[in-house]
This record gives sequence, C-alpha cells and structure tokens, in this order.
Amino acid sequence: MSCASSSPPPWAATAAPPDAASPCTSAWFAAALLLVALTGLYAPVLLRLAQQWWSDSNDSYGFLVPLFCLWLLLRQRRQWRALPFQPARSGWLAIAAALALLLVGQLGSELLFTRLSLLLMLAGLLLALLGRAWLRCLAFPLGFLAFMIPLPTLIYNQLTLPLQGLATRAGVGLVAWTGIPVLRQGNLIMLPGAVLDVVAACSGIRSLLALLALATAYGYLTEPRWGRRLLLVLAMPPLAVASNAVRIGLTILLTLRFGDAASHGFWHLLTGLQVFLVALAGLVLLQRLLGRGAAGPARSQYA
Repeated sequence: MSCASSSPPPWAATAAPPDAASPCTSAWFAAALLLVALTGLYAPVLLRLAQQWWSDSNDSYGFLVPLFCLWLLLRQRRQWRALPFQPARSGWLAIAAALALLLVGQLGSELLFTRLSLLLMLAGLLLALLGRAWLRCLAFPLGFLAFMIPLPTLIYNQLTLPLQGLATRAGVGLVAWTGIPVLRQGNLIMLPGAVLDVVAACSGIRSLLALLALATAYGYLTEPRWGRRLLLVLAMPPLAVASNAVRIGLTILLTLRFGDAASHGFWHLLTGLQVFLVALAGLVLLQRLLGRGAAGPARSQYA
C-alpha cells in the first residue's frame, strides 16, 4: 500500500501571484499559533509521561518510541508531496472528543485518558487540516506512539502475577530436563545454599512490552503484508515467555555453580540481555521462515 496519490498538492502548482502570499503567510501563522496552543495544553501530560519513563525502568523504552516515529516520518517525507490536500470536517469531531477526554482525565486524575487524548488529538488534526489521505499515510507512525503510553497499574499487576508463575514453572522445568533436582514453592526456587525469588520484575512483563514494540517495528520494516506483520507481533508473547524461562533456567544453573552472587549484579544483567537476544533471534528466524514460505521474494513498501 502506498501513500502516493495522482492528484498534485496545492504547493506543486505554478507560482502564485504576489497578492496570494498573504493568505499563505496567514496559514503558516495560524499553524504556528495552533502548535503553541497544543504544546501548552499537553505540556503537563508530556512532562509527566517523560518523568515516568525516567523513573521507572519498566517504561524506559518509551523514550525510543517517539524517536522511531520521527525517523519514520523523515523517511516518508518525499511521499507527502503527492498527497492531496482535502481537509475533512469529521476531524473536528475527533478534536472535540480529544478535548473532552483530556478534561475527563484531568478531573478524574486518570493518566491513561489524558495520554490517549494526545493521540486522538493528533489524528483529529491530521484529518481536519490535511485530509484522509494524510491520516492513512501517517497511520502507522501515529498508532505506534501508543507504545510510549505505560500500562495502567491495574492491568500491569493483572499481567504480572500470571507471567511470574509461568516463567518460574518453565524455568524450573528446563533445569529439570538436565536431571538436576530443583524444588519450587510458588515463586521461590530452593537450591542447595541459596533461595531464588522470582519477583515481579523478573516476570517478563518488562521485556514483553518492549519486545512487542520491537516486533511491531520490525514487522513493519521487513514485511510488506499486514498478515505477516500481525503474525510476528502475535508470536512475540510466547517468544518472550520462552526467553524469560531460559533466563531463569540459566540463573539457576549459574547459582548452582557460582553461588548466590550469580543472581545479582553482572550475571543478572547478562541474563537480562539474553532475554532480548533470544526473543530477537526467534523473531528474525520466524520472519525468514515466512519469507521462504512465500511464493516469491517480497519487498517492504513501508506502508
């Protein structure tokens, strides 16, 4: 799918007479005022969001999300010249809904509403000022910004507990295949001379959210078909769980060999990096298998 259109944009026409410069200047001035107003309106939302990225290591990948979206926009900038300029009135309804969502979020101290309001506002502005073709062309960068919004605490806790238990059972199961006896009681792993506690931070939820964003970006850049992109994203949760189970299994083996110090410091950091490497390797392998199963080689169109 391409962002291109056969109809030329207004700025691609022949040079306008001198008396047409004033409307153009007014349009840019109005756009600048709108940008300033939006910055002031959403500055507290963005500031608090950045503070959460900085203070919580679970959400620190959020800094990379807008940078990746900006990179995508720069890659597509040549296609913008071919897009028609057709503002849609329905965009103003989206803007009104975004303002209402922002107000409700501020009155109810609900951070999720205020952050979703920002995405809805951006979509509404694209639709109201530029048109549907622009919204379709920039839909992926705009939608990808959703990954910068951390999960609400309630949903985060609901996902953490099941993943915590699943990762513990899977990690112990991997070690059991080697014939080494391991005793598990809940999320506690009893070893000779050491007790490992698979805490919430080791549940895999931290890596899962970042890996989902990674799988979405990777699929968009490497696969031209939306079906394959979706398959890569859906494959990431089991890949993340499997790689986290490998991490716990390695931690058990290292603890048996080097003692309790293997579950902290350098070894803990190294096994944490392994989660991303194993999941990324599985993602690349799956994408290659999908490519071999296709009828012919396909090239990504970044659409």
